[in-house]
Amino acid sequence: MESENKDPKLHNQKGVILAFTEDLFIEPRLQDAARHLGYTLQVIGDPDSFGPAAERVGRAVPLTEPLLGPDAAYIRWLAAIRPGLLLFDTSSARLPWAHWIQIAKTSAATRRIPVLAFGPHVKEASLELARQAGADKVVTRGQFQRGLAGLLRDWVRVADLAALAAACDGTISELASRGIKAHNAGHFFEAHEDLEHAWMEAGQMEGYLYRALLQVTVAHLHLERGNPAGATKLLMRIHQWLDPLPDHCRGVDLSRLRSHVEELRVFLFQYLDQGDAGADDAIPFPFTIVLECADPAKGGS
Repeated sequence: MESENKDPKLHNQKGVILAFTEDLFIEPRLQDAARHLGYTLQVIGDPDSFGPAAERVGRAVPLTEPLLGPDAAYIRWLAAIRPGLLLFDTSSARLPWAHWIQIAKTSAATRRIPVLAFGPHVKEASLELARQAGADKVVTRGQFQRGLAGLLRDWVRVADLAALAAACDGTISELASRGIKAHNAGHFFEAHEDLEHAWMEAGQMEGYLYRALLQVTVAHLHLERGNPAGATKLLMRIHQWLDPLPDHCRGVDLSRLRSHVEELRVFLFQYLDQGDAGADDAIPFPFTIVLECADPAKGGS
């Protein structure tokens, strides 16, 4: 069977399960199990998939995204493709699987992605290391192979697109409408307070919209205060909320918003990668993101 191991920097496919393993014998079974569940399997078997391992450094601060080096490339990629499940083979001698688990589970942009680790039962120390790194489920290799289809079905997690589309068929809340107007006027602190309350008061599905808008506004607030690193982290975290939504949601033009967010995200990635983070005046402050929404009293657009 032909391998689906591709350049991780180019793959941007929805409905994907990622397997971090060097085992060519288990790959066909993983592909078959993923395909039967309606997913594509992508295998990562190169320790330098996201940059030279020699550049990798430990992280002292939890629950925040790395912004430079191989760890940043890894998190940017994971956040953008939003895989439904990460599988880690703890028997791999070359892959930094424990480090990759820890980075994924301590970064706010990716920590909601479930992680399932498996390995030989005789190497309990490796299985325990996977647990300590943050894996949601750890099983022996025998347990994994015997229950493969059920484990994938039970642990894969994707957004309910139908429920999100249904939640978008309505009018925007008064609080969110007020927050959008404040954002468009450049009053980002006031906008973030209104949008945060809108998100907290909304149902789970409707909350995707308000959380996405909130993170756009907070990113602008960070830029206003000369904190491009903080803005970049918000624009990585927004993938999980903004990307699954339809192009129009409760009168908000999300297609246009996505385009602006991606433009700003790419600019900030380049800015940080070039090492200009100390020059506050190097970033043109982006007032260009305009959130368009219908008047809630008149219904959606």
